[in-house]
Amino acid sequence: MTKMTNPTHHQFPPSSELTSLLKTFSSIAEKTVNGLQASELLPAYTVEDEDSIDFPVNSLVADSLETIKLKPAEHRVPVVACDMSTVKVGETVRGSVWAVRGSIVFREGDRVSAAVVGPFIYIISAYTASEIVENLMTSLGVHRRSKFLEVSAAPKIVSNLFEKLLQLYAGTVAKGGLLLVDGALTAGPLDSPSTVVEKIVENAVNTGIGAVAFSKSTTLMLLGRNITTLAGHAPPPYVIKLSMIRDGTMVVRSANIYVARLSFSQTSFRVDVASRTGDEQPLSLLLSSDKIVNGYPETLILAHQLAKLNKLDVLSIRTRLECLTKLKPIQNDVRRMLFTPLNG
Repeated sequence: MTKMTNPTHHQFPPSSELTSLLKTFSSIAEKTVNGLQASELLPAYTVEDEDSIDFPVNSLVADSLETIKLKPAEHRVPVVACDMSTVKVGETVRGSVWAVRGSIVFREGDRVSAAVVGPFIYIISAYTASEIVENLMTSLGVHRRSKFLEVSAAPKIVSNLFEKLLQLYAGTVAKGGLLLVDGALTAGPLDSPSTVVEKIVENAVNTGIGAVAFSKSTTLMLLGRNITTLAGHAPPPYVIKLSMIRDGTMVVRSANIYVARLSFSQTSFRVDVASRTGDEQPLSLLLSSDKIVNGYPETLILAHQLAKLNKLDVLSIRTRLECLTKLKPIQNDVRRMLFTPLNG
């Protein structure tokens, strides 16, 4: 049987370091898929590309909210952004089939290049979930075994750990520039190990100016209100600095938290900034080095678009699986059969 392969497409020169980081995950993912023969593949299309919900840190201190007015820096630096998308492809008698794809976008001046990594196809079941997660942990340099792993939570953990691999690499190529990531720099849960987040920040700070993380949604509250509803005492672009208490198991590592409104649109974002120079400089460099679209960096938007797995991608993956493994799709969707008549 021909093997299912997991590709990496580059527009900037491929790196042996990135290939090495992904080698273990690629091998274990291929092993789970290549074990399929004629298992029945049930139709499914569930996008798990939800916004990275940040984990709440212990508390916010409301006694000092400082509005910091920003202006573009006088020079430009390279900007590197990465993102990830994951989707459920279908169900088999051996477990659920999932796909994950990532992208890294590099902007220097007016030149933009990108690398698309994946999609990686893998099977999640009670027999494979722990092995995949532990192999990803090993690739990230984390040597710990999870005592219990809920199978339903495994795809999200796998995709987030896969994204951490991309962020580790991206931080090393942002020479003299900024690393942009989707989500928060929160560390502590299984899919965001403290040592890995610290290493990502360390790479970005030592190689370039630092790391800036944008959360499209946040659970952080201040005085009963979501922090993104806070308004600054200046016209955009500005950030509002939030003081944090850092004594919990899930904390923001080596970074400060802001509410950022970088354009005159009505959108504000939680932004975590880790820098070796001071937080205002990377934000000012971001304004001069990247385009801001509705308050969000365009390079990070491009990374999201390149990583996104859509219905056509899922159809292509299913067709490929059917050709290689002789999977026979089953058209009877139980949920549709039971509930569609009631829904009209």
